[in-house]
Amino acid sequence: MASIVSTGIGSGLDIAGIVQSLVAAEGEPVELRIGQNEAKAQSKLSAFGSLKSALSDFRDKLDAMKSAEKFLTRQAISANEDIFSAVAGTSALPARYDLEIVQLAQSQKLTSGAFTDSDAVVGTGSLVIDVGTASATIDITTENNTLSGIRDAINASIDNPGVSATIVNADSGSYLILTADKTGEANAVTVTQSGGDGGLSALEYDPGNGLNSLTESIAAQDALARIDGLDVASSTNTIEGAIQGVSIDLFASTQGASEKLTVENDESAARSLVEDFVASYNALVSTLDSLTDYDQESEIAAPLLGDSTVRGIRDQIRRELSVAVSDINAPFATLAEVGIETQLDGSMSVDDSRLSEVLGLSLI
Repeated sequence: MASIVSTGIGSGLDIAGIVQSLVAAEGEPVELRIGQNEAKAQSKLSAFGSLKSALSDFRDKLDAMKSAEKFLTRQAISANEDIFSAVAGTSALPARYDLEIVQLAQSQKLTSGAFTDSDAVVGTGSLVIDVGTASATIDITTENNTLSGIRDAINASIDNPGVSATIVNADSGSYLILTADKTGEANAVTVTQSGGDGGLSALEYDPGNGLNSLTESIAAQDALARIDGLDVASSTNTIEGAIQGVSIDLFASTQGASEKLTVENDESAARSLVEDFVASYNALVSTLDSLTDYDQESEIAAPLLGDSTVRGIRDQIRRELSVAVSDINAPFATLAEVGIETQLDGSMSVDDSRLSEVLGLSLI
C-alpha cells in the first residue's frame, strides 16, 4: 500500500504566504479595472470642468453682445479735464458743444465774531438752525454754553439739518464757523435764538429779518454754466439733463472763455465687444476639439470623444449662431452682416472693414 504524505503542517511550506499571494493575484485584475475606471472618471470630470468654464465665458460675452446699452455706446470728451469732465449714456446723440463755466456751486459759510477762546461762555437758550426746508432746535444750557460746547451740541444733534460746526483759533481770538453740508442757494443757512440769557444773539444770522451777528464769509451759490450760450443752473457742480444722456462734472470756472464738449460714438468699445465675443467663441471651439480629439499616432482618445452631451452642445451652438434673426425691426439678421465670419475649421474671424462700416451706421 502506498503511503499518504501531507505537505501541510510540518512540511516547511509557507501555506499562509502562498494563500495570500493567490488571493492577491486573483484580485489584481479587479483592482486594476477599478483604478482605470476611477482615472477615466476623474479625467471626464476634469474635462467637463474645462468645458463648463469655456461655456460660461462664452455666455458672458454673448450677453454683452445682446445688450444695446453695452454695445451701442457713446463717449463724451472734454477738451480740458481740469475744467470739467463728462459721461455719455446710450441716449446721448453725437454733437459738439461750447461750454462756459461762469461759476461753481458753493456751500454757505458763516463766521462768528471773536471770542477769547473756545472755552468762552456765549450764553443759554435755544438755537434754531434752518437749512432750506430742514430745521433743528438745539438747547444750550449752562452745561454746554461755551463756544466749544455749542459747537459740539450742533454737530451731535440728531436733527442737524445739514450744518457742520468748527472753531478756528486765530491770533485775534476764537471763531465759531458754520458750514452748510450741501452746495446751492436752496441750502442757505439761518440761525435764530430764543429764551435763556440772550447771549446766543451773538450767533444769529437771518439777513431777511435784519439779524447779522454772523458774517457770511462764503455765499450759498448755484453752479452756472453756458452751453452754446444758453444758461444752465445747478445746485451742485454736476449738471444733469441739460444735454440728453450726458452728465457734466464742473471743476473750475473758465473765466469767460469756453471749452469744447464732444459727444461721439464709442466705436472702440463696440469693436472690443465683438472681438471679445469672437475670441471667446474660438476658445470654446478649441476646448471642444481638444476634449473630443483622437490622436492616431499614439492611439489615445480625448476624455469626451463620442460623448453625446458634448456633441449636442456643439451642434446646438452652431445651429443657433447660423440662424437669421426674424425680428423685422432688427437692423441686421446674421453675424456675417456685422462682419463676423465663420472659417472652414469652425472658428470665427472679424472682417475689420465690414465691422467699421456697420458701426458707422449703427452708432449714428
